[in-house]
Amino acid sequence: MFWIREIAGWAFIVLGLWLFYVSYFVLLRNGYIIQSGPTVLMGIVVFRGGIHLLKVAVAARVCQRAPAESGLKATRKEVARPDRPASVVPGRRATSAPRA
Repeated sequence: MFWIREIAGWAFIVLGLWLFYVSYFVLLRNGYIIQSGPTVLMGIVVFRGGIHLLKVAVAARVCQRAPAESGLKATRKEVARPDRPASVVPGRRATSAPRA
């Protein structure tokens, strides 16, 4: 399935570059400044969409080649912590000290 995404991604990148070509060499060189704006915007969206599809295809391929989890998880040993005195909260008295 990731091959379809990769082919579509490359097709979108080529289409985006073609839209940039049309915008610059066809429209701007003939004086169509206003008409080149939407073409550039379409080229940016299509080009970025192609790059995104390529990233997703590469991520799918990497995940497919990753080894499966073995089910055995490394357990973390608990470190024994020494007893700490109660924390002091500003405005309150410590509970371990006798009140005067």
